[in-house]
Amino acid sequence: MRNKKTVILGLLLTFFLLFSSVPAQGYSDLESLNFPIFGNRTAIWIVAQFHILFASFILGVPLFVVIAEYLYMRNGDYRYERLAKDIARVMAIAYSITALSGGTFAFLLFGLYPDFSYHIINQFAPLWILFYPGLVIIETILMYVYYFSWERLKEKKGIHLSIGILLNIVGILTLFNMDAIASYMNTPPRDLINPTVWENAYNYTWMPLNLHRLVGNITYGGYMVGMMGAFLYVWSKDEKDRAYYDWMGYIGNTIGVGAMLVLPIMGYIYAMEFYRYAAELGTYMMSDRLSMYFEAQAIVVGLLFLASNYYMWLSMKRIEGAMGYAPIVRFGFIVVFFAACIWFIPRHYFATMVPEEWMYAEMTKEKFLTITELPSHLGFLALMKAKNTAAVLLLVVTLLNYIIYRIAIKKGRIEWGNIDFRAQYILIFLGFSDIWLMNLMGAVRSLVRKDYHVYLLLKDTTLEAYTPALSYTSSLTTLITFGFFIIFTFIVWLGLKFGKEKG
Repeated sequence: MRNKKTVILGLLLTFFLLFSSVPAQGYSDLESLNFPIFGNRTAIWIVAQFHILFASFILGVPLFVVIAEYLYMRNGDYRYERLAKDIARVMAIAYSITALSGGTFAFLLFGLYPDFSYHIINQFAPLWILFYPGLVIIETILMYVYYFSWERLKEKKGIHLSIGILLNIVGILTLFNMDAIASYMNTPPRDLINPTVWENAYNYTWMPLNLHRLVGNITYGGYMVGMMGAFLYVWSKDEKDRAYYDWMGYIGNTIGVGAMLVLPIMGYIYAMEFYRYAAELGTYMMSDRLSMYFEAQAIVVGLLFLASNYYMWLSMKRIEGAMGYAPIVRFGFIVVFFAACIWFIPRHYFATMVPEEWMYAEMTKEKFLTITELPSHLGFLALMKAKNTAAVLLLVVTLLNYIIYRIAIKKGRIEWGNIDFRAQYILIFLGFSDIWLMNLMGAVRSLVRKDYHVYLLLKDTTLEAYTPALSYTSSLTTLITFGFFIIFTFIVWLGLKFGKEKG
């Protein structure tokens, strides 16, 4: 009952803000508020990021739940049914926090950025006032009907599964709805005096952002399920439970790795649309002020690939007769390591197209370049040929290692629960790193439009309209990640440590 009340209160707050905060004449005469201590941008940044992390979780894991329930219907393996119910239990708790953080975000947005809020509502009135609230209500109803009808419909699995499929469809539509606004802020339609809602929504980056976020949320959901399995494995003392949680971690990592193989392709497509829309945005993002952000991203993605391959290698130790395959996976790990290094090696170590005078104030420009650029004989490592080759190797070798891993499982006998304990730390690391990466790239998507709320249409005239240093962004990203990590761990402990299903 408490979960239901929390969701209802969050929805009522959102509706109150949507319908009561839009004056007829706009916000131009209102004086902006100043958020204490943090400032407006950081306050919005923190709340929005928490909301997106929880929203991504409740979008990614229902796909898991429905697939797991379908596999139980198909092969009768009760572990899939238990997995689906366990994830749904955590999802139900997370949904309440998603609603509360969404209401808080709307409250702060209208209060701290009234001009921007009015502009967005003016451009997307049907989406803000009709479609989004309507989809949220439908999604909430479907989610709780799906969760609370589990036992009542256990003999009518087809009906229950259909409710879950509808839940996922509505969740994806909700994502597409909000991505229309997010993509509009970066790439609004050009050369249109009074664009329609559809012209605003169907902009250059809307569909690429939809695809990128959808695949990203599946990756995120997989790694979060793997992390849940790792936590529960560590907490559990029962051998049967450990065997199940070991299997749960394996399933989560499998989905996370599988989706991550497609994610870089989605990222390339998304970035390409920025160049097509305005070359200066793509350059600013990839080669100028935000270039070091992408160096950080490349390092984390490389670590994700390395950790996933390392987890597969550790997992093979608990498969009887599979150690003959281990040297192949180990060699693949070495290839992935060097490919990752090539992928994130930069041409130079300053975040601008060319060095600026203040950077080499105490030396000549030539001397500065010799200590901040790759030596000429290694310059080819920074070219796109080398980068693309490294990216392909990351994907192909990881896929081959997974195929070998699956062959080893089929030919040998896997002893669930006897996995090397280090594998649980790897699963937790994968979940934590993916959370951090989502935070960082969310910041990049917002900062790419420079000092505009809506690129070239609505300028940010506040004192905070600047691109923060990577040190500030990464520090804030780390704090948000730790905060979410602690809350999520508590949710898993609360939802699954008590009243757990017995396999």
